[in-house]
Amino acid sequence: MGKSYKYEEIVLNIEEKIQQEILVSGQKLPSVRALCLEMSVSPSTVFKAYYELEARGLIEARSKSGYYVSLKVTQLKKIRHQAQVLLDDSISIKAKNVDEMIEEIEQAKLDDIKVDFSSATPSVEMLPLEKLNKSIRSALAGDSKQDLIAYENPLGAVQLRKYISLQKIKGNLSNLVDQIVITAGCLEAIGIALKILLKGGDAVLVDTLNYYNILSLLKSTDVKIYTYPFSESSDFDPVHFENVLLTHHIKLCLISSNFHNPTGTSLTTQAKKAIVEVATQHQVYIIEDDVYGDLYFGKNSPSTLKQFDTDGLVYYCSSFSKTLAPGFRIGYCLPGTKYQEFAKYKRLLSLGTNSVTQAALVNFMTTGRYDFHLKRLRKQLHLNMLKYGDTILSVFPKEVHLQVPEGGYVFWIGFPQPFDGYELYKKCLQEKILITPGEVFSTNGAYKNFIRISFSKPFDDTVDKALKRIGALAKQVAK
Repeated sequence: MGKSYKYEEIVLNIEEKIQQEILVSGQKLPSVRALCLEMSVSPSTVFKAYYELEARGLIEARSKSGYYVSLKVTQLKKIRHQAQVLLDDSISIKAKNVDEMIEEIEQAKLDDIKVDFSSATPSVEMLPLEKLNKSIRSALAGDSKQDLIAYENPLGAVQLRKYISLQKIKGNLSNLVDQIVITAGCLEAIGIALKILLKGGDAVLVDTLNYYNILSLLKSTDVKIYTYPFSESSDFDPVHFENVLLTHHIKLCLISSNFHNPTGTSLTTQAKKAIVEVATQHQVYIIEDDVYGDLYFGKNSPSTLKQFDTDGLVYYCSSFSKTLAPGFRIGYCLPGTKYQEFAKYKRLLSLGTNSVTQAALVNFMTTGRYDFHLKRLRKQLHLNMLKYGDTILSVFPKEVHLQVPEGGYVFWIGFPQPFDGYELYKKCLQEKILITPGEVFSTNGAYKNFIRISFSKPFDDTVDKALKRIGALAKQVAK
C-alpha cells in the first residue's frame, strides 16, 4: 500500500464527516490556522486538502469568509441525471388559464401568509433598513433638498448614472454616462425598449421560460412570440441560433443573461459572446435583462451580453430592486443606438423617476454602504441556498430535480410526471405557505410539473418546518 500523505488524511476525515452528516451543507469548516494547530501541519498542507475537497465539489470557498460544506454532491448528481427527461416530458402539459393563475398568485401575496417562498426579492431581514433610513434622512436634509421637490432630470440623477457607469457596467462603457437612463424599475426599462424597437407584427425571440410579468408585457404588444431554450441548454449552438433567427425573421431577442428567473442558470461567457456576434451579423436587437447579475456566489461577477456589443444593438436593463430596496423602484437602461428615442419615450411616459429615492440611493452608495451590503447579501444568500437545498433534498420526494443556482434567489424544482405543481401550490396556500407553480413562467403554460421556491428569507425554524411541510404535501400530490 502506498504512502499516505497528511493532506489526504485531512481530505478523508472531512469527506467521511460530510457523508455521515456530521458536517452539513452550509456549515463553516475550521480556518486554515485552526486546522494547522489541530493537526500539527503546515498551512500549505491544509490548503492542499481544501483545494482537493473543493475540486470534488464537497466544499466551496467564499471570498474573505472561509470554506463551507457544499450541497450533497451524490444526491445532486443523481438529480441532475433526471433533469433532461423531466424537461422533455413537461413540454406537452399546459395550464388551463395561466393569466388567471398569475392574478391569483399576486392576490395571495397580499393575504395573511406565514411563509412566502414566492418572491425573488430580498426579504426585510436581508436589508440594511437603519442605514437606508439614514440615507433617506441625509438626502432630505442636504443642501440640495429643495431640488428634490422639482422634477428630476429625465435621464436620472447624474451622480447615480456615474456610479452605474463606473461600478456596474462591464467593458469599455464607462464613458456612456449621458446614455444611461434611470427608470422606475427594470420592468419599465424593458417595456420602453420594447416600445421603441418593435412595431406591429415583428417577431420576438424569448426564453422558453421567463418571469411571468415580462411574459404578460410581451403578450400585451402586437408581436409574434417565438421561444428558444437559452436557459435550458448547457451547450449553446450558434448555427442553430442563427437558423432560428433567419427562419422566423426575428427582430429582437429578450434574454436573461445571469441567474435566470426561474431556472437560476446563467449563460457562459462564450455563449454570450456568440449570441451577440450572430445577432450583430443579422442586425437583431437584444434586450438584456440582468436584474440578478450582482447576486453571484462565486469569486467574480459574471460577464454580460452588453460588453460584447459593438453596434449598439444590446439594450442592457437592470435595477436595484433585487439588491437593496424593491420599494424604491429604481432601475436603469443602457440603450444602444436608439438611446435618444429611449430617453424621449421615458420623458413622455413619466417625465422622470422619483428624485427622493434616487438621492437616497446616491447617498447610500457614496458612503460605501452599498458595496459592503452587496458582499453581505451575497454571503447570506449563498448560505440560504445551501441550507434550503439540503432540506429540500432531505424531505422532498427522492425523484425530484433540483436546479442548483450559482446566484440569485430561486430554486427551480421539477417532479416526475404526472405531477401538478398548481395543485401543490393550492395545498400549500391552505396552510398559508406560498410557492409559485412552474407553468406561470411559460408562454404556453408548460412545465406543470415544476415549482419555484425562493430562498430570500434567512433559514430558521419557521423556514425549516415550512419546507418539510411542502415536502410532505408534494408526496401527497405525487401519489
